[in-house]
Amino acid sequence: MILSENFKDLNTAEEAFRRVQSDIDAVPADDIAAFNVDLVSATSIVLGVADRVLAFRERMLTLPEFDRKAVDRLIDYALAAWYLYITNLPAAEPADAEAILSEMQALRGKFLIWAVPLVAAGHFEQGAIDHIKEGSGQKDAASDLVALVGLYRARWDAVKNICGVTEADLERAAAVGPLAFAIVSRRENKGSVVPTDVSLRIRRAWTLVDRSYSQCRRALHFLRFEEGDFDEIAPNLRRNSGTRSTPSSATATATPSTTTTSSTTAPPTSGVQAGAMSGIGGSASPFVATQAR
Repeated sequence: MILSENFKDLNTAEEAFRRVQSDIDAVPADDIAAFNVDLVSATSIVLGVADRVLAFRERMLTLPEFDRKAVDRLIDYALAAWYLYITNLPAAEPADAEAILSEMQALRGKFLIWAVPLVAAGHFEQGAIDHIKEGSGQKDAASDLVALVGLYRARWDAVKNICGVTEADLERAAAVGPLAFAIVSRRENKGSVVPTDVSLRIRRAWTLVDRSYSQCRRALHFLRFEEGDFDEIAPNLRRNSGTRSTPSSATATATPSTTTTSSTTAPPTSGVQAGAMSGIGGSASPFVATQAR
């Protein structure tokens, strides 16, 4: 999967939302995951590593009590949450919108310039770079930047010391790309009506992403325990695990605020995770201990 395919336009994301809309609306309002992430960055990470996660799908499905929706609908859940958020941003355009669009183009250009020698060195595939360059216009450029961040992140340990792209560039691009996409999308959809319950629906959608991704991470922790690389395959989405909470009246009526998180921090071990991992090293499933909730 190439990340830019998921961000090329809103149609793909909207189709994903329609496929899982009933799942989203079925999430109880009193059983919603903590919304302590930057949703755009978090879903971008999920989509960027989805191909790696899905490579273990068949092995995950052999684990007792593993919910196959967690892996089979992971991409749709992430796209749906991203779509809901990006199409329901506040109506006011940021004052620095043009500066953001210019910065987006500059970062895209820098990433593409350094991609050339990295392709020659065998770290990137030429086909992936060619695919990223196919689009045109500011929306495609924003999508390209998101895709490039995912590409560099996937090979970062190997390329960080041999190119001019920095960690700061990646962090900034991860924020600027989706923001630029949102600015262009908002300009194209000025007449769209924001439903009064949009914040609650966004949080429900995020809950599905969070739970599905956490299930996949738990399975990968079990399956890749000896290798110890599950956090490289599927990075943690938040600094702190947080707790489930009931949305307040404020978050039920306004677009939720977000805080930026890092995708490279080590995952904390919560009580649930500790219980789930107690069977590692034997034949137990990592999910059985968590079923009685």
